[in-house]
Amino acid sequence: MQGVTLRLTGGDRAALVVGASAKAMAAVATLRGAGMPVRLCATRRPPDPTGLTDHSDVDWCARAFTTDDIRAARLVIAADDEAAVNTRVRDAARRADKLFLDATTGLGDFELLDTGHDDQKRDDLWQHAQVCLVGAGPGDPGLLTLDGRQALAGCDVVLYDRLVAPALLDFAPAGATRRFVGKQRDNHHMRQSALNALMIELAGQGQRVVRLKGGDPFVFGRGGEELIDLARAGIATRVIPGITAGSGCATYADIPLTHRGVAASVQFLTAHGRDGELDHDWTSLVRGGHTLVVYMGVMALENLCPALTRHGMQRDTPAALIERGTTPEQRVLTGTVSTLPGIAARHTVTPPAVLIVGDVVNLRGVIGQARLIESADQTARAPGSPRAYGI
Repeated sequence: MQGVTLRLTGGDRAALVVGASAKAMAAVATLRGAGMPVRLCATRRPPDPTGLTDHSDVDWCARAFTTDDIRAARLVIAADDEAAVNTRVRDAARRADKLFLDATTGLGDFELLDTGHDDQKRDDLWQHAQVCLVGAGPGDPGLLTLDGRQALAGCDVVLYDRLVAPALLDFAPAGATRRFVGKQRDNHHMRQSALNALMIELAGQGQRVVRLKGGDPFVFGRGGEELIDLARAGIATRVIPGITAGSGCATYADIPLTHRGVAASVQFLTAHGRDGELDHDWTSLVRGGHTLVVYMGVMALENLCPALTRHGMQRDTPAALIERGTTPEQRVLTGTVSTLPGIAARHTVTPPAVLIVGDVVNLRGVIGQARLIESADQTARAPGSPRAYGI
């Protein structure tokens, strides 16, 4: 089962916590806070400075857990100092078809949310800001940071981009306004100046505004422009970083952007400038031992790839195009800097896409094969993760 977040409510059946560690007691406190009774099995007295085990809804059993404890529980949490004990708890919970969490590693079927801590964290985020620029990551909703999620939880308005995962909007309160302000090439839903003015207007009305941006706000995201206008208007802001598409997409495609002995540096660039073609430092771009990560990758195929070979890059330099990276629709096309444009045309690649040029692209096959050898009875990616295609 993939990890999920449970919102716990009280009930007749207790949760089972095994172990006498501080993490065991933290789990007990969180479960009690959610109104759920707890059975705690620990062979020694746990650290309990606040007297948790004295409460009637906490049943401390000074012994090892049993299969009857597992069967009677609504969910099972292992938090012993000995990993072998936690493994036995996990195996017993699996046999009994119970939801399980190893609190010492954070791995399992669910996670526990300390709602009191969450509320305080959310309030702290908004204490000194009227507008939060939040990086949403390149597509997979799981790549949103915890701070980004907390900002959404406390906002009144979300202004979101075209490439933002729709699932992220669910983190905003039910009554929050959700407004699409996205852009794509030659089709701007809202001009940047109008968007900046809208944020200033909403903040001036006392609204807490999240500007939810694909990738990272400060990496080809025009976040600097937005921040400057907001600062000039006297609007208090906060910027919460996100995973930029170049890094996230490369990782999901099994392409390390740097690798010892292959690439000692990486350069991020866009295929199109504010007023058209960019005047690149071609000597820098075509040198060896270097990785290029190009945003607006489909456009780069038309313009940048031919220019790279004209300026001296070897025509057989490996290249990859990652379409809709980190999403379930991810597709990875590989070739060389000279052949990839034709490959992409035959396979009808459409934006968004990231282009990666350099010898690190060859490591993709090596890494993928190594994973398959190590886990021959499993798929190369966990269920639900983006698919990758090599062509």
